[in-house]
Amino acid sequence: MFKKRSKAIALLLLVASFQACTTQKLSLKANKPFVGIWQNVKEKGSFITYTEDGHFYNSYKEGDSQVITHSGHYKVIGDGAYLLDITYELPNRKYALKDRQYINHYVFGKDMKSVKLSGVVYSKSGPDTLKWEESMVKVKSF
Repeated sequence: MFKKRSKAIALLLLVASFQACTTQKLSLKANKPFVGIWQNVKEKGSFITYTEDGHFYNSYKEGDSQVITHSGHYKVIGDGAYLLDITYELPNRKYALKDRQYINHYVFGKDMKSVKLSGVVYSKSGPDTLKWEESMVKVKSF
């Protein structure tokens, strides 16, 4: 009886680990169009960097340095939507982004070298919200 249960449990663990690996592979494949450095069209010193493993970094150029304003993890959750899990923000920001998750929307240009991003963020104090929309272009470096 114990051997049968052990085998059944081992089989379930094997199937669960295979499913987790498959989900991770799908997630990485879904992230692929985002991977790279994206420059804000209106604010030339503002960038978002997306990595293949699901990390992102919002930054701006200050002299010869890049200052990270926000960072965390992202995951494509559907056609036209992705989830941001923000784990870091530069201190004293108006909007409360750190330790929150936001669903943002995206539309890639036909050439996949441009993307329009949009979403909503909330103020640290009160019901003040900011609906935002940014056009980004893919660049090779900062």
